[in-house]
Formats: sequence, structure tokens, C-alpha cells
Amino acid sequence: MPFTDSWLRTRLRAAPLGALALAALVLVTAFLAAALPRAVDRYEDSALRRAVSGAAPRDRGLSLADDYRTSDDPGADDRLAPATLDREEREFRALLHPPLRIATDEVVQGVRSGAEAEVPDPELPRTSSHAPGADLVAQAGLADHVRVVSGRLPRPGSDGPPALALDGVVTEKTAQVLHLKVGQTVHLTKFGATPLSVLISGIVAPRDPAAGYWTMDDDLLAPLVSFPPHLMISPPETYWHFTVLIDRTAARSIPLLGTGATMYWHHPLAAARLTGHDVPALQAELAALGNGPLATQLTTSAKSPSLHTVAGVTTVLSTFAADRTAAQPLVLIAAVGVGTTALAVLLMAAGLAADRRRGEIALLRSRGGSLRGIFRRLVTETAAAAVPAGAAGTLLALLVLPTGRYATSLALGALVTAAGALAMPLRATLRVRRPRPAEREDLVALRPSRRRLVLELTVTVLVVGAVTALRRRGTADGADPFLATAPVLVAVAAALVLLRLYPLPLRRLARPAARLRGAVTHLGLARAGRASSGGQLPLLALLVALTVASFGGSVLAGISHGRDRAAAMAVGADARVDSSFPLDAELPAAVAKVPGVGEVAAVRIEPHAANQDIPLNFALLIVDDPAVYARMTRSAGMPAFPADALGARVAAGSHGPLPAVVSPNIAALLGGSRKPVETGVGISDIRSAATLRSTPAVAEGEFVIVSGRQLHTQHPRLAVYPQYGGPTLLLAAAAPGQHIDGAALRSVTARGSSPAAVLLRSEQRAAMSDSRLQKGARGLYLAAVAAGAGYSVLALLLSLMAAAPGRLALLARLRTMGMTRRQSRRLVLLEMLPQVLLAAVGGVLVGLAVIPLLGPGIDLAALTFGGGGPAVASSPGAGVGLRADPWSLALPSAGLLLLACAVLLGQAWASGRRHESTELRAGDRTT
Repeated sequence: MPFTDSWLRTRLRAAPLGALALAALVLVTAFLAAALPRAVDRYEDSALRRAVSGAAPRDRGLSLADDYRTSDDPGADDRLAPATLDREEREFRALLHPPLRIATDEVVQGVRSGAEAEVPDPELPRTSSHAPGADLVAQAGLADHVRVVSGRLPRPGSDGPPALALDGVVTEKTAQVLHLKVGQTVHLTKFGATPLSVLISGIVAPRDPAAGYWTMDDDLLAPLVSFPPHLMISPPETYWHFTVLIDRTAARSIPLLGTGATMYWHHPLAAARLTGHDVPALQAELAALGNGPLATQLTTSAKSPSLHTVAGVTTVLSTFAADRTAAQPLVLIAAVGVGTTALAVLLMAAGLAADRRRGEIALLRSRGGSLRGIFRRLVTETAAAAVPAGAAGTLLALLVLPTGRYATSLALGALVTAAGALAMPLRATLRVRRPRPAEREDLVALRPSRRRLVLELTVTVLVVGAVTALRRRGTADGADPFLATAPVLVAVAAALVLLRLYPLPLRRLARPAARLRGAVTHLGLARAGRASSGGQLPLLALLVALTVASFGGSVLAGISHGRDRAAAMAVGADARVDSSFPLDAELPAAVAKVPGVGEVAAVRIEPHAANQDIPLNFALLIVDDPAVYARMTRSAGMPAFPADALGARVAAGSHGPLPAVVSPNIAALLGGSRKPVETGVGISDIRSAATLRSTPAVAEGEFVIVSGRQLHTQHPRLAVYPQYGGPTLLLAAAAPGQHIDGAALRSVTARGSSPAAVLLRSEQRAAMSDSRLQKGARGLYLAAVAAGAGYSVLALLLSLMAAAPGRLALLARLRTMGMTRRQSRRLVLLEMLPQVLLAAVGGVLVGLAVIPLLGPGIDLAALTFGGGGPAVASSPGAGVGLRADPWSLALPSAGLLLLACAVLLGQAWASGRRHESTELRAGDRTT
């Protein structure tokens, strides 16, 4: 069959709207497909760069460190000379290879005294009898990073032996606190025979206090209050610690203090060039520098076995990798879901176009047209619209979302373009491969073929395999494409089951409806049963979109609930006042008067180490009022505290065992026996009266809870002293409908004699917000859900458009027979709503089913708390898991039904305003 360009132009001119619709669909789908991997790269790269830039200064890169021992001869060894440090820096940079790139303009290198030296000068202020301490620092680039406020910069050291007297400068803050002036001399002494004399030659101010030059060590900008090692029973003697900056050439004098010296090179990474996909290679490079071949090569070239690297950024990279591993399954599930929905819509559009041209293609086939020729004609026609649109969509994604990688985007864009160009020709050609007599193809009359049975069995096997593998393996190891298809496969299996069951109620309802007085109900159900068997794709697209939306809602609901539970377990109530020492006796009453506080529970916590009686570390919780503590536990949403188990059976002076509520491991050790426990007021025996998995007073670990009133009854002599029996913890519950005033609570607590920490549940919950990586994954998932919703709406509209010509013609005929507008609206609703209702109800059921099916295999702990999540995240009571979200289940299905009703009623309204002859002139549109 000959093919000419004129034929193609004729076809495109004859149906320009169809070509434009195909081009628009392919353009949008290609754009979304190509944009997906680039969007993932962009938010991962942004999250990694933000994590590295926001880390502590030492954790933004890697550092070199080397020790100079005091036994070394500073006159014979030139290791502290600036030229030596610069040479080792060059050798280190020569070992670096991409993706390990450092910010060369932010490198900090220098020499610091090996240990703090004492400054015995009496004119310096002191915080106690302890003399101030100081470090000498010879850091490169001093003149470039300071502004001289008064005096001058230190002079370079001499070329001769190391001098005992040298120049140094201090910062403005240091000079202000320690009353240092230009021309003053301070003396540093440690283990050397003669102290070092440092002349304060100038006072300087940093040009950029936030630069790494000043933040790598916390004592460069201002002096610190420090304290020496001391016994816990005596308060520490604090003292001032400060730093004196000297010239690089004077670093050879530092070992004269007898403390040695430390050489360092801090290398922040070039955060702007970091990419998420380079993290594994970056971690391997850092490992090689830390304890690998590169480390050996570095120490050999420097001829110093003590030279080593410290990669603080490793922790940041590990946390990022853990967060990305947790987020990848969610992103892949969204991608598979929206991809399946988009593919179904493409196939639906191709099927609709092929059905409309069935007669034309059958005529070509009957007149001798070959399958190859027909296919070539149709491919040329669709490719003329799909290929430019697919190329434009892919190019648009590359331009809108610039990243370093593009291979995956190009492959996905090409795949969408190929699907758009080949779907309709393949379907149309396969339908005319063999001549077939006309037959009914509706859902009720059509019998499922063997091929369909094989397909359904294959899908069933895949669903069972995916669900089983997901429940066993979980998602902790990252994104497995097969496991990510589990929610979609469940939706596909549900669609197949619903299509099998759908004809049954139609057959049963059709007969009773035929006996009704009116013909509208019977006709509507009959038309619903005669719907084309090609309705599998609309149902599949709708179910997949609804399942992905509901699954995402259950994930987000599970994350929110897990964070709520973690905040509740970390605080134990709405507010917590915790101290290592007994609190003032008046503090509970004062806390109860804080605005928003409804009730206060006082608890004394006494840590106990394992002993021969109870070989486990545990916390003894002495509760003043078990009833109040039980209400506090209930308000925190934790397992109910059995206050009745701590009955008041112990009379005054009695020495019987105290009933105790214990953790499961302690209960197993106690059994039915009694064990002695040492308390602040004396030794008492305890027995297990009840078991509890968790309790508000302690977030984790083993515990024993006893009644304070019963304990104090047994030991009344010491119980009257707060230091022996007073509470160390206060738990406060908010009054109904109110919030605790955190500022007022902290103010009241600060007035007490014992230092105490104040925690609010609301603040803990606010601190558990999404990281940048989690926000990116959440945003991408929501965007995928929105895209899936758009495709599902398009699938619904295509399914309604497929039957629109026949429906309009039928309504025109029925109006000539006297059907009213109200009956017309009822008829179209009865005709199409059963299929839409099937998809809506099926979506809700599948959304509910995936929670118990897939919940055991979905690891939400890392996604909820990130790589540095709280310890309570792993506790049994944390409650991190999928949870049904009513809004994500009901809203999409309700919106689907409302949209279908609006479109159908709109068609009925439009049909009523048109003249019957307009619809009845085309007899080929009556089916």
C-alpha cells in the first residue's frame, strides 16, 4: 500500500484536534517522566549541601592532625616551620580525587600548644583560686583575617634557636574580659624550666567571625570558663581559658612549654559541588584516607607515623545516606503509581482513537492493505504528533530542572514518546489481524478468555510474591523496584477481582428492575451492563491513583502519629521539670499555679546499678500520689498505670514488702519473691504487683515504681528531709483546653535552689519537623499524587467521552418518545455511576487493605525521625507504623464521584438544549 506525504497532511488536517490532544498528552507525560529523576537529584543535592553547610565547623570536612612530642629537639627538627606545613598540605591535596573536593580558600592550618599552660600573672582576673589558662596558636593567614584595633601584629620569629620571649595578639573580647592591654606581658608555664613571656603587641577584631578561621576552635574569638578535674562531692573551681595568636614563624617556641604541639589542617568540603549520588564514592574516599591505602601513602610521604586524618563529615554523610535510604521506597512507590496511571491513560487514549477509526482500518484491510502498511501509516501519523511533543517535554524538563545527570531523564522521555507513538497503531493493527464477525463486547455478555485468565493468575503470583517479600525483607535496605510495586500490584489485583465481580450484581438487579413501572431504572442498568469491556483501563487507572493517594496518606499519618508518641514518651506529660538533685519542697505547688497547668505529679528517681539481688540496671520511681500519676499517664497516651496495684496495705511501722509496678524484665527476675531495694530513706523489700511496658517518668530502660507514702511510712525518720525523700521530677498536665506557659514555668523553676531542666511536649514535637531531605521526598510524593489525580480525572473523562456519542443519540431518541429532563438525568447517572462507584469503593477498600498487608514491611522509623532520631523511636511503645487516614481515603473517592456526576449531568443538560435532528442525523453514533 503506497504511502505519500500528502496522505499524512490530509490525515492531520482532517483530525487536528486529535493530533493536538495526543501531542499535549505526550508532552505532559514526557515532561513528568523526565522531570522525576531530576527532581529527586535536586532535592537530594540541596539536602546534602544544606546538611554539610549547617554542620558544626569540624563536621563540614576532614582534618589532618600531627603531634610534635616534647622529647623532639625543636632546634634540629623543622617540622613546625611554615614551609613544612605548606609542603604537607600540597602533598595531601595531591591525593584528593573527585568527588572529594575541598574549599581551598577556607582551609585552616596552623600549630597549637599540646596542652593548656597556666598564666600565674596576678593582675589577670580570676573566677576562683585557680590561675587562668592559655593556649598559643600559630595559624596561617592571620593578617588576612583580622583588623588591628590597637597596636600591631606580632613580629616574625628569629632564624636562630627558639625564643623564650615572643609577640602575640588577642581578640577584643579576650582583652575586655581579661583586662589585657597593648604592651602587657603575660607568662605561660607548664612543664618547661623557664616560662614563656608573651608580649601583647596588639588587639585585633575578626573580619568575619563566622568564618572557619575563627570557628574551628571555640576559644579563638573569646575566653571560656573552664574547670579542672574534680571530685563529684565538691563543686569545681572554674577559671578563665583564653588563646594568644602568634606569628607562624614563632611556632617553634611552643614546645618550650613542655607540652609538645599539635599541627592541624582543617579542610571544609566544597559544599556547592556536592551531589547526592556521589555520597557512596565520597564515603569510600574518606575511608581510604582514614585507614586505607591513601592514609599509608600520606604518612609515608610526610615521614610522620602520627599524621592522621579525622573526617568529621563522615557522620553527616552517614546520616544523609540513612535518611535517603528511608525516603527512597516512598519516592519509588509514588513514581511507579503515577507511571502506571499515566500508561493506562495513554493506552486508553490510544484505544479510544482506534475504536473511532475501526471502520476505516477494517475497510483498508478488506481492500488488500497489509498489516505492515497499515501499521506504517498509523505510526507515521501518531509519530508526527508524539515525537515532537515528547522531545519538547523532555527538553523542557532538562531546562526547568538543571542537574548534572540527564541519561535517566532522556531514557524515560524516549520511553513515553515511544508509548505515545506506538500504542494506537499496535492496538488498531492487532484488531484487524484476523477478520471477526460482529459480536457483543460488553462486560456482562463477554466471557473471559484464556489469555485473561493467564494474565490474572500471573498478576496474582506477582502480588503474593511482592507482598510476601515486602513483609519479610522490609524497606530498610533502600528502594527495591519489585517491592515498590507492591501497592500498585495490589491495586491491579483488586481491579481484576472487581471486574470479575462487577457483572454479577448487574445481572441480579436487571431482572427486578424490569418489573418496575418505569423504564428508566431498567434501561439505565441495562446500559450499564452493556458498557464496553474496554473499561478495565479506566478502573485500573482510578484504582492505582486512589491506592497511591491513600497509601501516601497512611504514611504521612503514621509519621505524624509516631512523632506525637515520641514527644509524649520523651517528656512523659505536657511539661517536665527534671533535676539530678532533690527539688525544693515548695516547687510542686508553685508549678501548679503556672498558667495552663492542670495537675502536677511529683516523682523521685533514684538510679540503681545491677547487684546480686536484681542483676539489672534500673530506675526506682517513688511516686507521691499513684492516682495522680495514673491520670498523668492516661493524659500522655501511654499504657494505663495500675494505681490500684499500689494499695495502702502497709501500716505505719510495718516492714512488709512494698507492692511495686515493674518493667517486664524486672518482673521476670522477681517472680513471686521479694527483693531488698536501697532507697534514699532506707532499705525496703519489694514484690511485683503489676507489670508495665513503659511509664512517663523514664523514657527507656528498666524501672520499679513504688508508692512514696508507703515507703515513707516505713522510714519516717529520714522521709521528712527533702534531700532524702523529696522529688526530683515534676510532670505537669495541661488544663482542659489550655496550653502551659513555658516561659512562666521556666521562670518558676529557675527560682529554685536546684538546677533543673524544663521540657515541653509541644517544643519536643516541633523539634521533630521534617529534614530538608524528608521535605523533598514528601513534596515529591504529594506532587506525584497530584499528577496521578490529574491522570485519573483524565481517565474518567475519557471513559465518559467514549460512550458520549451513543448516549447523546439515545437521549435524543428517548426525548422524541416523551422522556423528561429529570428522567434523562436519572438515566445517565444509572448508566455510568455503577462503574465510577465501583472504582471509588474499590479505592477505599484497597487503601484499607494495604495497611495490614504492607504495614509490617514498611520501616517508618528512619523516615519519621531521620538518621539521628531519638532513642524512644525504637521502643515498643513508639507506635511508628502505617495508619489509616480518613481524609486521604474519603476525599479522592468523593471527588471522583462528584466529578462523574457533574460531567454526566452536564452532558444531559447539553443534550436537552440541542435539537433532536442534530443528534439523529448521524446514525453511526447510536451505539
